[in-house]
Amino acid sequence: MGETVTFMLDGQEVEAERGMTIWEVAHGRGLVIPHLCHKPAPGYRPDGNCRACMVEIEGERTLAASCIREPAEGMVVTTASARAEGARKMVIEMLLADQPKKAEAHDQSSHLWEMAALNAVEESRFPKLEEGRIPLLD
Repeated sequence: MGETVTFMLDGQEVEAERGMTIWEVAHGRGLVIPHLCHKPAPGYRPDGNCRACMVEIEGERTLAASCIREPAEGMVVTTASARAEGARKMVIEMLLADQPKKAEAHDQSSHLWEMAALNAVEESRFPKLEEGRIPLLD
């Protein structure tokens, strides 16, 4: 094992190899943090752009994408805070806004629907884009 970092993850002191992400450490400990931008398959890598894996870090104003954020010595990370769970749920709702209902979806077993179920999201409260409407670019 190379150089390590010690930090708090959901109230537990954990040690991780430097270079690992918070998501990797949590996953290795059996914690489930929703994610969409990556999976262990060719062509996928964590980019932090989907924002579905947000966690709360003590002392930081904004939530962090756990798939790209590496823990620092002494950091305190909460994966299941109301704030982080609310943000993840909203991300899923926004993505579902422009999807057909699950029963009408061409792939009802997609990872997006898995993550929606994990976040207890069945439908979006956001309005769908009007069918046939092309968004205008500035």
